[in-house]
Amino acid sequence: MTPRHAMIILVAAALAALAIFLWHVPNFTTSPAPASTPAEAITRFAAIEKAEAALPLRPEGRSRIFSHGYKTDRVFVLLHGLTNCPEQFVPFARILFASGANVVVPRSRYAGYADRMNAEQGLQSAQDLIEQAATGLDLAAGLGNRISVVGLSGSAVAAAWMAQNRPGIEQVVLVSPFFGLHGHPVPMIDGLASLLAIAPNTYKWWDDQLMESLPGPAYAYPRYGTFCMADTIRLSRNVRANFDSRPLQTSRLDILTTGTDKGANNALTGDLARKWSVQKPGAISIHEFPESEGIPHDMIDPNQPGAKTGLVYKKLLEVLGVRPGGAR
Repeated sequence: MTPRHAMIILVAAALAALAIFLWHVPNFTTSPAPASTPAEAITRFAAIEKAEAALPLRPEGRSRIFSHGYKTDRVFVLLHGLTNCPEQFVPFARILFASGANVVVPRSRYAGYADRMNAEQGLQSAQDLIEQAATGLDLAAGLGNRISVVGLSGSAVAAAWMAQNRPGIEQVVLVSPFFGLHGHPVPMIDGLASLLAIAPNTYKWWDDQLMESLPGPAYAYPRYGTFCMADTIRLSRNVRANFDSRPLQTSRLDILTTGTDKGANNALTGDLARKWSVQKPGAISIHEFPESEGIPHDMIDPNQPGAKTGLVYKKLLEVLGVRPGGAR
Protein backbone atom coordinates (compact mmCIF):
# COMPACT_ATOMS: atom_id res chain seq x y z
CA MET A 1 0.00 0.00 0.00
CA THR A 2 1.39 3.38 -0.97
CA PRO A 3 1.49 6.33 1.43
CA ARG A 4 -1.16 8.03 -0.73
CA HIS A 5 -3.51 5.04 -0.45
CA ALA A 6 -2.92 4.88 3.29
CA MET A 7 -3.78 8.58 3.63
CA ILE A 8 -6.99 8.11 1.62
CA ILE A 9 -8.02 5.24 3.87
CA LEU A 10 -7.29 7.26 7.01
CA VAL A 11 -9.28 10.25 5.74
CA ALA A 12 -12.17 7.99 4.72
CA ALA A 13 -12.14 6.33 8.14
CA ALA A 14 -12.09 9.69 9.88
CA LEU A 15 -15.02 10.93 7.80
CA ALA A 16 -16.95 7.74 8.50
CA ALA A 17 -16.30 8.10 12.23
CA LEU A 18 -17.44 11.74 12.08
CA ALA A 19 -20.62 10.76 10.24
CA ILE A 20 -21.40 8.08 12.81
CA PHE A 21 -20.86 10.59 15.62
CA LEU A 22 -23.01 13.25 13.99
CA TRP A 23 -25.95 10.91 13.59
CA HIS A 24 -25.65 9.22 16.96
CA VAL A 25 -28.69 10.07 19.09
CA PRO A 26 -27.61 10.81 22.68
CA ASN A 27 -29.38 9.29 25.65
CA PHE A 28 -30.67 11.16 28.70
CA THR A 29 -31.80 9.85 32.07
CA THR A 30 -34.12 10.65 34.93
CA SER A 31 -34.56 9.10 38.36
CA PRO A 32 -38.03 9.92 39.70
CA ALA A 33 -38.24 10.54 43.45
CA PRO A 34 -41.81 11.79 43.95
CA ALA A 35 -42.79 13.41 47.23
CA SER A 36 -45.63 11.53 48.91
CA THR A 37 -47.21 14.33 50.96
CA PRO A 38 -47.49 18.14 50.88
CA ALA A 39 -45.28 18.33 53.98
CA GLU A 40 -42.55 16.34 52.25
CA ALA A 41 -42.78 18.54 49.16
CA ILE A 42 -42.52 21.73 51.22
CA THR A 43 -39.55 20.33 53.15
CA ARG A 44 -37.77 19.50 49.91
CA PHE A 45 -38.53 22.95 48.53
CA ALA A 46 -37.03 24.52 51.66
CA ALA A 47 -33.81 22.65 50.88
CA ILE A 48 -33.90 24.04 47.33
CA GLU A 49 -34.38 27.55 48.70
CA LYS A 50 -31.42 27.10 51.04
CA ALA A 51 -29.18 25.92 48.19
CA GLU A 52 -30.27 28.79 45.96
CA ALA A 53 -29.64 31.32 48.75
CA ALA A 54 -25.93 30.49 48.44
CA LEU A 55 -25.95 31.43 44.74
CA PRO A 56 -25.58 34.97 43.32
CA LEU A 57 -29.18 35.10 42.08
CA ARG A 58 -31.52 37.99 41.46
CA PRO A 59 -34.62 37.87 43.67
CA GLU A 60 -36.63 36.99 40.57
CA GLY A 61 -34.26 34.17 39.69
CA ARG A 62 -35.17 31.76 42.49
CA SER A 63 -37.49 28.77 42.27
CA ARG A 64 -41.07 29.37 43.40
CA ILE A 65 -43.83 27.33 44.94
CA PHE A 66 -47.45 28.42 45.37
CA SER A 67 -49.02 26.10 47.92
CA HIS A 68 -52.40 26.15 49.65
CA GLY A 69 -50.89 24.03 52.41
CA TYR A 70 -52.75 20.90 51.41
CA LYS A 71 -52.91 18.50 48.46
CA THR A 72 -55.11 19.93 45.72
CA ASP A 73 -56.88 18.12 42.92
CA ARG A 74 -54.66 19.74 40.32
CA VAL A 75 -51.03 20.84 40.45
CA PHE A 76 -49.08 22.61 37.73
CA VAL A 77 -45.35 22.54 36.91
CA LEU A 78 -44.22 25.56 34.87
CA LEU A 79 -40.83 25.39 33.12
CA HIS A 80 -39.20 28.66 32.10
CA GLY A 81 -37.23 29.29 28.89
CA LEU A 82 -33.49 28.87 28.29
CA THR A 83 -32.29 32.42 28.98
CA ASN A 84 -35.08 33.46 31.33
CA CYS A 85 -35.87 32.42 34.91
CA PRO A 86 -38.86 31.44 37.11
CA GLU A 87 -40.15 35.03 37.23
CA GLN A 88 -41.23 34.58 33.61
CA PHE A 89 -44.07 32.30 34.74
CA VAL A 90 -44.99 33.94 38.05
CA PRO A 91 -47.96 36.04 36.80
CA PHE A 92 -49.50 32.97 35.18
CA ALA A 93 -48.70 30.86 38.24
CA ARG A 94 -50.70 33.27 40.39
CA ILE A 95 -53.73 32.82 38.13
CA LEU A 96 -53.51 29.05 38.47
CA PHE A 97 -53.04 29.34 42.22
CA ALA A 98 -56.12 31.56 42.50
CA SER A 99 -58.09 28.87 40.68
CA GLY A 100 -57.45 26.52 43.60
CA ALA A 101 -54.41 24.61 42.34
CA ASN A 102 -50.90 24.31 43.71
CA VAL A 103 -48.10 25.45 41.40
CA VAL A 104 -44.36 24.73 41.15
CA VAL A 105 -41.97 26.91 39.11
CA PRO A 106 -38.51 25.30 39.35
CA ARG A 107 -35.34 27.12 38.39
CA SER A 108 -33.04 25.57 35.83
CA ARG A 109 -29.32 25.37 36.50
CA TYR A 110 -27.44 28.64 35.73
CA ALA A 111 -30.68 30.64 35.38
CA GLY A 112 -31.51 33.83 37.24
CA TYR A 113 -28.00 35.07 38.06
CA ALA A 114 -27.68 38.71 39.11
CA ASP A 115 -24.88 39.11 36.59
CA ARG A 116 -26.71 38.85 33.28
CA MET A 117 -23.36 38.55 31.50
CA ASN A 118 -22.11 35.64 33.58
CA ALA A 119 -19.94 33.08 31.80
CA GLU A 120 -21.86 30.03 33.03
CA GLN A 121 -25.41 30.25 31.68
CA GLY A 122 -24.40 29.01 28.24
CA LEU A 123 -23.17 25.76 29.79
CA GLN A 124 -26.71 24.68 30.67
CA SER A 125 -27.23 21.22 29.21
CA ALA A 126 -30.22 19.22 28.03
CA GLN A 127 -29.77 17.04 31.10
CA ASP A 128 -30.10 20.21 33.20
CA LEU A 129 -33.45 20.87 31.53
CA ILE A 130 -34.55 17.34 32.35
CA GLU A 131 -33.46 17.80 35.96
CA GLN A 132 -35.42 21.06 36.15
CA ALA A 133 -38.56 19.23 34.99
CA ALA A 134 -37.86 16.25 37.27
CA THR A 135 -37.52 18.52 40.31
CA GLY A 136 -40.86 20.13 39.53
CA LEU A 137 -42.55 16.77 38.99
CA ASP A 138 -41.14 15.28 42.20
CA LEU A 139 -42.51 18.21 44.21
CA ALA A 140 -45.82 18.20 42.32
CA ALA A 141 -46.44 14.55 43.20
CA GLY A 142 -46.87 15.54 46.84
CA LEU A 143 -48.91 18.66 46.11
CA GLY A 144 -51.66 17.45 43.80
CA ASN A 145 -53.52 14.47 42.40
CA ARG A 146 -53.45 15.45 38.73
CA ILE A 147 -50.19 16.83 37.34
CA SER A 148 -49.98 19.18 34.35
CA VAL A 149 -46.67 20.43 32.92
CA VAL A 150 -46.22 23.57 30.83
CA GLY A 151 -42.84 24.03 29.14
CA LEU A 152 -41.66 27.01 27.10
CA SER A 153 -39.19 26.91 24.18
CA GLY A 154 -36.21 24.73 25.13
CA SER A 155 -37.92 23.57 28.30
CA ALA A 156 -40.87 22.49 26.16
CA VAL A 157 -38.53 19.93 24.60
CA ALA A 158 -37.73 18.64 28.10
CA ALA A 159 -41.48 18.52 28.80
CA ALA A 160 -41.97 16.44 25.63
CA TRP A 161 -39.18 14.11 26.77
CA MET A 162 -40.95 13.71 30.11
CA ALA A 163 -44.20 12.96 28.28
CA GLN A 164 -42.41 10.00 26.71
CA ASN A 165 -40.38 8.83 29.68
CA ARG A 166 -42.17 9.58 32.96
CA PRO A 167 -45.52 8.09 33.96
CA GLY A 168 -48.02 9.89 36.16
CA ILE A 169 -48.40 13.12 34.16
CA GLU A 170 -51.96 13.89 33.14
CA GLN A 171 -51.22 16.68 30.65
CA VAL A 172 -48.22 18.27 28.96
CA VAL A 173 -48.43 21.62 27.17
CA LEU A 174 -45.62 22.70 24.83
CA VAL A 175 -45.40 26.47 24.29
CA SER A 176 -43.24 27.66 21.36
CA PRO A 177 -41.29 24.38 21.48
CA PHE A 178 -37.72 24.61 20.14
CA PHE A 179 -37.44 21.26 18.38
CA GLY A 180 -35.43 22.81 15.56
CA LEU A 181 -34.30 26.11 14.06
CA HIS A 182 -36.67 28.07 11.85
CA GLY A 183 -35.84 28.28 8.15
CA HIS A 184 -33.15 25.60 8.04
CA PRO A 185 -33.22 21.92 7.00
CA VAL A 186 -33.63 19.64 9.99
CA PRO A 187 -30.71 17.29 9.11
CA MET A 188 -28.35 20.26 8.74
CA ILE A 189 -29.30 21.70 12.14
CA ASP A 190 -29.08 18.26 13.77
CA GLY A 191 -25.57 17.77 12.40
CA LEU A 192 -24.45 21.27 13.34
CA ALA A 193 -25.79 20.79 16.87
CA SER A 194 -23.73 17.61 17.25
CA LEU A 195 -20.60 19.56 16.36
CA LEU A 196 -21.39 22.58 18.54
CA ALA A 197 -22.14 20.32 21.50
CA ILE A 198 -18.47 19.27 21.61
CA ALA A 199 -16.95 22.58 20.50
CA PRO A 200 -15.96 25.29 22.99
CA ASN A 201 -19.02 27.28 24.05
CA THR A 202 -19.37 30.76 22.59
CA TYR A 203 -22.02 33.42 23.16
CA LYS A 204 -24.35 35.07 20.66
CA TRP A 205 -26.44 38.17 21.25
CA TRP A 206 -30.18 37.93 20.80
CA ASP A 207 -29.77 41.28 19.04
CA ASP A 208 -26.36 42.13 17.54
CA GLN A 209 -27.16 45.85 17.54
CA LEU A 210 -28.66 46.31 20.99
CA MET A 211 -26.54 43.64 22.70
CA GLU A 212 -26.68 44.13 26.49
CA SER A 213 -29.24 46.92 26.04
CA LEU A 214 -31.82 44.49 24.70
CA PRO A 215 -35.25 45.67 25.88
CA GLY A 216 -37.29 43.34 28.01
CA PRO A 217 -37.09 41.71 31.44
CA ALA A 218 -34.13 42.78 33.56
CA TYR A 219 -33.89 39.19 34.84
CA ALA A 220 -33.47 37.60 31.39
CA TYR A 221 -30.09 37.11 29.71
CA PRO A 222 -29.34 39.20 26.58
CA ARG A 223 -27.27 36.43 24.97
CA TYR A 224 -27.27 32.65 24.67
CA GLY A 225 -24.61 29.97 24.59
CA THR A 226 -24.01 27.85 21.51
CA PHE A 227 -23.64 24.74 23.69
CA CYS A 228 -26.95 25.31 25.41
CA MET A 229 -28.80 25.64 22.11
CA ALA A 230 -26.97 22.71 20.54
CA ASP A 231 -27.68 20.36 23.42
CA THR A 232 -31.36 21.32 23.34
CA ILE A 233 -31.44 20.22 19.69
CA ARG A 234 -29.80 16.95 20.73
CA LEU A 235 -32.61 16.45 23.24
CA SER A 236 -35.07 17.13 20.43
CA ARG A 237 -33.37 14.41 18.40
CA ASN A 238 -33.85 11.99 21.28
CA VAL A 239 -37.57 12.80 21.41
CA ARG A 240 -37.91 12.38 17.64
CA ALA A 241 -35.86 9.18 17.51
CA ASN A 242 -37.94 7.44 20.18
CA PHE A 243 -41.45 7.88 18.82
CA ASP A 244 -42.05 4.16 18.49
CA SER A 245 -39.98 2.81 21.37
CA ARG A 246 -41.24 5.39 23.89
CA PRO A 247 -44.85 6.30 23.08
CA LEU A 248 -46.48 9.13 24.99
CA GLN A 249 -47.33 8.27 28.59
CA THR A 250 -49.25 11.46 29.30
CA SER A 251 -53.03 11.45 28.81
CA ARG A 252 -52.99 14.70 26.82
CA LEU A 253 -50.41 16.70 24.91
CA ASP A 254 -51.23 20.22 23.68
CA ILE A 255 -49.07 22.60 21.66
CA LEU A 256 -49.19 26.39 21.28
CA THR A 257 -47.11 28.11 18.58
CA THR A 258 -47.10 31.54 16.99
CA GLY A 259 -46.90 32.47 13.32
CA THR A 260 -44.41 35.26 14.09
CA ASP A 261 -41.83 32.81 15.45
CA LYS A 262 -38.53 33.15 13.56
CA GLY A 263 -36.60 31.06 16.05
CA ALA A 264 -38.37 27.75 16.47
CA ASN A 265 -39.16 25.44 13.56
CA ASN A 266 -42.98 25.38 13.63
CA ALA A 267 -43.12 23.10 10.59
CA LEU A 268 -41.15 20.45 12.47
CA THR A 269 -43.40 20.91 15.49
CA GLY A 270 -46.42 20.38 13.24
CA ASP A 271 -44.92 17.17 11.88
CA LEU A 272 -44.39 15.88 15.41
CA ALA A 273 -47.95 16.77 16.38
CA ARG A 274 -49.32 14.83 13.42
CA LYS A 275 -47.23 11.78 14.30
CA TRP A 276 -48.35 11.93 17.93
CA SER A 277 -51.95 12.25 16.75
CA VAL A 278 -51.59 8.99 14.83
CA GLN A 279 -49.96 7.35 17.81
CA LYS A 280 -52.57 8.61 20.31
CA PRO A 281 -55.78 9.66 18.49
CA GLY A 282 -57.85 12.32 20.21
CA ALA A 283 -55.18 13.16 22.77
CA ILE A 284 -53.21 15.79 20.82
CA SER A 285 -54.09 19.39 19.96
CA ILE A 286 -52.10 22.16 18.29
CA HIS A 287 -53.00 25.83 18.06
CA GLU A 288 -50.99 28.45 16.21
CA PHE A 289 -51.62 32.11 16.90
CA PRO A 290 -51.79 33.80 13.45
CA GLU A 291 -48.96 36.11 12.47
CA SER A 292 -51.43 39.00 12.36
CA GLU A 293 -51.81 38.83 16.15
CA GLY A 294 -48.09 39.53 16.65
CA ILE A 295 -47.55 37.05 19.48
CA PRO A 296 -43.78 36.77 20.25
CA HIS A 297 -41.85 33.51 20.69
CA ASP A 298 -41.79 34.17 24.43
CA MET A 299 -45.54 34.50 24.73
CA ILE A 300 -45.54 33.91 28.50
CA ASP A 301 -43.56 36.80 30.01
CA PRO A 302 -45.64 40.01 30.28
CA ASN A 303 -42.43 42.04 30.45
CA GLN A 304 -41.33 41.11 26.93
CA PRO A 305 -41.70 43.82 24.25
CA GLY A 306 -44.92 43.27 22.34
CA ALA A 307 -46.27 40.91 24.99
CA LYS A 308 -49.92 39.98 24.56
CA THR A 309 -50.33 37.75 27.54
CA GLY A 310 -54.03 38.56 27.83
CA LEU A 311 -54.65 36.59 24.63
CA VAL A 312 -52.11 33.89 25.44
CA TYR A 313 -53.17 33.30 29.02
CA LYS A 314 -56.80 33.00 27.95
CA LYS A 315 -55.92 30.31 25.40
CA LEU A 316 -53.54 28.52 27.75
CA LEU A 317 -56.17 28.41 30.50
CA GLU A 318 -58.61 26.99 27.97
CA VAL A 319 -56.12 24.31 26.93
CA LEU A 320 -55.45 23.46 30.58
CA GLY A 321 -59.15 23.31 31.35
CA VAL A 322 -58.95 26.00 34.03
CA ARG A 323 -61.95 28.25 34.64
CA PRO A 324 -61.83 31.51 36.62
CA GLY A 325 -62.59 30.58 40.18
CA GLY A 326 -61.83 26.89 39.89
CA ALA A 327 -59.59 24.27 38.25
CA ARG A 328 -61.29 21.47 36.34
